[in-house]
Amino acid sequence: MRIVVTGGAGFIGSHIVESLVADGHDVCVFDNLSTGNLENLSNVQSRISFVRGDILDLNLLQKSMEGADVVSHQAAQLEIFKASDDPLYDLTANTVGTLNVLKAAKEVGVKKVLNASSACVYGQHEGASVESQSLRPNWAYGVSKLAAENYGHLFNDYYGVPVVSLRYGIVYGEREWFRRVLTIFIRRAIEKRPLVVFGSGEQKRDFICVDDVVSLHRTCLYDPRADGNAFNAGSGTAISVSDLATLVAEVSFRESGFRPEILNENVSQGAYSALVTYKRRNTAELQSMWLSTEKANKTLGWAPKTALSDGITREFKWAESNMSHWVETHRSHVKHSNHEASKILVV
Repeated sequence: MRIVVTGGAGFIGSHIVESLVADGHDVCVFDNLSTGNLENLSNVQSRISFVRGDILDLNLLQKSMEGADVVSHQAAQLEIFKASDDPLYDLTANTVGTLNVLKAAKEVGVKKVLNASSACVYGQHEGASVESQSLRPNWAYGVSKLAAENYGHLFNDYYGVPVVSLRYGIVYGEREWFRRVLTIFIRRAIEKRPLVVFGSGEQKRDFICVDDVVSLHRTCLYDPRADGNAFNAGSGTAISVSDLATLVAEVSFRESGFRPEILNENVSQGAYSALVTYKRRNTAELQSMWLSTEKANKTLGWAPKTALSDGITREFKWAESNMSHWVETHRSHVKHSNHEASKILVV
């Protein structure tokens, strides 16, 4: 098949591109490189085509999709604080951008769209979230992703474009973008600095290895039973941030002989850490992000396979040799314009 991957130079997108190339597909990556990196595609660069473009450019999108059988829509604005500080920018990038992708796909006769959604559509919820529950996002980012999902339902149900949405948990692995808690823990362990946990550290999070996300994406690509559905892309389990720090410390000790100290810092929601440069604690912080995988298992026979300890060990080893990938982070407290990501050095 000819498959267009928006955001294909990003973390998750580049892993998806590699899997599609391995399956023998003709892959076109469509990316504006605001947060993606061509280096992420170095393993397949001679076997793909690339279009530097923005999903807000409907004409270029449609031209790039001509002759495509499938679109994998991975392009997105990912920053929680950017969404809160500038919800119009977030809405434009995530919702209007997705609507453009769907419109272009319909015009050129694409047979399926795989849409990257988020666990943030659920909002505050105790226990494992299931796809059928009510959705009440706690962040502007979740609102924009939910609206994008709903446009997908509209095109699936009434415009003849099968759409599948994957609600990603916290995806981790090689080439992960730097700022989130696991990357900060791993980097500080490599640099032989303490790991800093905000508050009690009892907040629960669902971490899924990028390999398992790619596996679910591949299943949905080929299985028509996926069409018209939203599926959780999570591990089916949750770990507290405090236990995550302990796990990273254990991996660090096993791999490098250094066991970092773990510190708890009393940081108010929305405030900046005094110990981790430029790190800010989320407002309206989720007490639990935990995704049930029962629907994907029953409908498609899919289940995640990577144990968290194994996945973190892999990412730790990758990061030791690729720290240049983590010298920058998004300045999530600064408003952005012109749909460009501002970056600063992390010290």
